[in-house]
Amino acid sequence: MEKVLTVIVPSYNAEAYIRHNLESFCIKRILDDIEILVINDGSYDHTADIAQEFVTRYPDSYKLINKENGGHGSGINCGIQNALGNYLKVVDADDWVDQDAFINLVEILKTCNADVIYSGFLWVFDNGESDMELCQRKAEFKEPFKHVVYQKKYVFDEVAEQLYMKMHNITIRTEILKGHQIQMDEHCYYVDTEFITYSIPYVKTICFINEFVYQYRIGHQGQSISLEKMQMNEQNYDRVLDSLFRFYRKLGKTILCSVEKKDYIARIIARVVAGKIKIMLSFPSSYSKKQELLRFDEKIRVSYPEIYEKNQNCAVHILRMNPYLLYYPASMLVKKKYK
Repeated sequence: MEKVLTVIVPSYNAEAYIRHNLESFCIKRILDDIEILVINDGSYDHTADIAQEFVTRYPDSYKLINKENGGHGSGINCGIQNALGNYLKVVDADDWVDQDAFINLVEILKTCNADVIYSGFLWVFDNGESDMELCQRKAEFKEPFKHVVYQKKYVFDEVAEQLYMKMHNITIRTEILKGHQIQMDEHCYYVDTEFITYSIPYVKTICFINEFVYQYRIGHQGQSISLEKMQMNEQNYDRVLDSLFRFYRKLGKTILCSVEKKDYIARIIARVVAGKIKIMLSFPSSYSKKQELLRFDEKIRVSYPEIYEKNQNCAVHILRMNPYLLYYPASMLVKKKYK
C-alpha cells in the first residue's frame, strides 16, 4: 500500500522517551497510511530493543534502521534516503504527536496537494510528572498569521512575509527533499534550522491546518537548547551558521530563488544570528568578550547587510542602536534569565 506520510524519528539513547513517542503513532485508522522510520543513531541503551517491539507488531508501518552515530542531522539524512511516503515529517524521539490532530493531518495530506503543510505545536513542560497529560502546555504561535484561511492552498511567496516556521510545524513533500538532495550537517547540533531552510527555494505552495500536532517536550535534563548546552556546543552553532551563510550566498546564483523566499530565508538566518549573540552574552562578561561580539556583529553588517537588516529581536536591536554600550547589563540579564 502506498504510504501517505513518512515519520522520521532520529533516536540516540532515547529509551526513557521513545516508547511514548512510538505509541502516539499507533492509530488503527491511519496505520496503513504511514510509515515510522526509527533511525537508531548508534545508541548503547535499549532504544533499538523498544523500537523492535513496534516493528515486530506492525511490520508494515514501523521500520528500524541501525547506523553508526552521526548526530541528529545524520539521522534525518538517513530517514530522507529511506522514506517511501509522499510527505515527510520529523518527530524527535523525546517528543510525540497528539493522536486526534495527527489523524486529521494524515487525512488532509491525502487531498491537499500542497508542498508544505503547516500545523501547530505545543511546548509541553516536563517537570518529572509520570503522566504527561498533567504537564503544562503552551502554544508558541496560536496561529501562523492573522486572518489565515485553514486548508486553503496558498502560493508560498504570497504569505512568506507573514510567516515563520519551525521544524515542528512542517510536513513537507518528500520529493522536494529527495529531488534536490537536501542534507543536514552531520556530527552537529542545531541542524533544525537547516531542515527548515534548505528546501524553501523549491516550495511553491503551502497549506495551513488548525491542529496542534507536534508535542514538544521542554525541560528534561541534557536538552540541547539549554543555555549550558549551547555554551558547550557553541562551535556546533557556529558551524550551522556558516553553513547557512554559504547557502544564502548561492541564492539567486546557483540556486534559483524568488525575492520573497530570499527575504524569508534572511529572516530565518537573522534569528540564528540573534541566538549566537545570546550565547556570546551568556559567558562571563569581559572586555575581550565584548570585542569578540562587536567583531562578529560588524562582520554580519558588512558581509550580509540583508540578514543584518532583517533582525526582529528587540534586545539585539537595542544593543545595536547603542553600539553595544549596554553589553554588560545585557550580559547580566541573559545570565539571570537562563540561570
